Amino acid sequence: MNRDQLLNELSAFLRIPSVSTLPAHNQDCRAAAEWVAQELRRLGCHDVQFLGSETHPVVWGAGPEIAGAPTLLIYGHYDVQPPDPLAEWTTPPFEPSVRDGRLYARGAADDKGQVFCLLKAIAASPRPPVNFRFLIEGEEEYGSKVLFDLVEREPQRVHADAILVADMSYVAPGWPAVYTTLRGLAYAEITVRTSKTDLHSGEYGGAAPNAHEELARLLTRIKGEDGKINIPGFYGPVQRPSKTELAAWKKLPFKEKDFLNKRVQGKGLVGLRKYSVLERLWALPTFEIHGVLGGFTGEGAKTVIPAEATAKVSMRLVPNQKLKTVERQLEAAVKRFAPKYVTASVRFLHGADPAQIKLNDPSFKLLDQAFKQVLGRGTVPARAGGSIPVVPALASGGAPVILTGIGLPDDRLHAPNEKLELKQLWDGIEVFRTFYELLGESGRG
Repeated sequence: MNRDQLLNELSAFLRIPSVSTLPAHNQDCRAAAEWVAQELRRLGCHDVQFLGSETHPVVWGAGPEIAGAPTLLIYGHYDVQPPDPLAEWTTPPFEPSVRDGRLYARGAADDKGQVFCLLKAIAASPRPPVNFRFLIEGEEEYGSKVLFDLVEREPQRVHADAILVADMSYVAPGWPAVYTTLRGLAYAEITVRTSKTDLHSGEYGGAAPNAHEELARLLTRIKGEDGKINIPGFYGPVQRPSKTELAAWKKLPFKEKDFLNKRVQGKGLVGLRKYSVLERLWALPTFEIHGVLGGFTGEGAKTVIPAEATAKVSMRLVPNQKLKTVERQLEAAVKRFAPKYVTASVRFLHGADPAQIKLNDPSFKLLDQAFKQVLGRGTVPARAGGSIPVVPALASGGAPVILTGIGLPDDRLHAPNEKLELKQLWDGIEVFRTFYELLGESGRG
């Protein structure tokens, strides 16, 4: 394994600014898809196709065919989050940089570095007896609509003996994991309008309603200072983890102080105090505000009372909550909490149901064995606070979905200075090479 060559190849992938949410990067997303397709051809895939979109295609790959061998479908995504705020990056987000054994770039851990790891693990092996299939998409960070439509239209694409998704992290350094749940997601814009146009703050201030003020009050009615989400019916389906699961979490190497100081890098934690931090992260739904638009935000001063203000918000959903139900609940809550003199509306951008996964398929034991052989420690079951929208669709064909990964909890996903530890990459290539070989030896096809 020529590590310098591998690092150069991964860096070329990371230099492509494939930000799926911004139309200005449509051609960059297409370029990233081309990069993936070229790698699949190098691995011997006889069938490589771009499906569903010209700019954000799902890259499908298949082959070579081995009669009687198990079929493994590998899922990943080549799109990335926007890099903002740019000023907080130590080095530019699309100019990969290695510092202290860490590779810094947007997409290093989420998910280009992990896709790269899975592909190079195949190349590192003398062709394990496995029938590989690939679905590498370009819209995971923006709802996966192209892939959802593809799977609905062509469900045979997800037929396999097992599906491998490496878009996750260890629970702590040296502690690899497999995940039993993913939170779902509902992303929306809440808009309030208070008048026909912006108004002069001298002539109207003190009497005319202010859209920013009304939006702020509305948002604090939805979620209180104590962290409770006050949407009627929101917590109804939520079930607390079992005593066995809670006891297992207490054995994990998780320390609240380290979480605050090293990962949050703040001065205090918030949320429902009666629950542990891991419960707040893994087992409870959320309501978060991502950005507020409206009024005057340019340089200098302009004394207006804004007529309209919009907040971008999301809710992370936990098992038993349903996206469509939560969307209806939020719309009803916005209408209920907004005063009569305010016009309030909700626009939903994308979302997905939560996912639950049982770890009873033999493929999970093979992955555990692979981690033990390479690292000396097997996998621990964990829950995930994040979302991969398409996982329920991937599971629709009945194949077990293995959620795992080589990232670490402090990789700063979606934030400035995202990184991937190079040791995690080199170890990961060996782990997944071993897993492929064990799966092939199992003869489960």
